Amino acid sequence: MANPNPYRARAAKRRAHKPLNLTDVLKILTSAIREAERVLYEADDPEMILRCCHALAQATGQYSKLLEIGEFEGRLQALEAAVQRRNGGR
Repeated sequence: MANPNPYRARAAKRRAHKPLNLTDVLKILTSAIREAERVLYEADDPEMILRCCHALAQATGQYSKLLEIGEFEGRLQALEAAVQRRNGGR
């Protein structure tokens, strides 16, 4: 049976694939880090402990890079605004 409303289906598909912004990615990584930490503390198997340590190292490394990028974005916006003010709003 054909889709009765293909426009809605296409619109939903486009919305599902929108890129995440920095805040969204940080929230996802925060959740992943907390879950990996929870699993680490509950793990008894040495292999699972090593996997959790690896996952935590990877996720926290990416998290710190994203925080740095966010800081740079804020500083860049401030510099751009200062240049714009200096140039008389051109």
